[in-house]
Amino acid sequence: MTPSLDQLRQALSAAGTAHHDYEQGVLNGQRDELWSGFYAAYVLGKLGNFTTASKLSRWLEAAPSGGDWAAQAASYVLSKLK
Repeated sequence: MTPSLDQLRQALSAAGTAHHDYEQGVLNGQRDELWSGFYAAYVLGKLGNFTTASKLSRWLEAAPSGGDWAAQAASYVLSKLK
């Protein structure tokens, strides 16, 4: 089932918080070059398998940045699902 824009935005925002904690606690402050895979796994774990992890990861990397990234990325991902 395809998530709503708000559900996806909230899951991406939560993934961002969890990923920040992961970078700080596990990676000792180092940047995670595989961040999109972390986000994809987190979001799919929260919302179910509405797409594959590899597709979601690619879409997140291609999502527009700036402003409210979670909202922009959610909108971009949903546009790709259509």
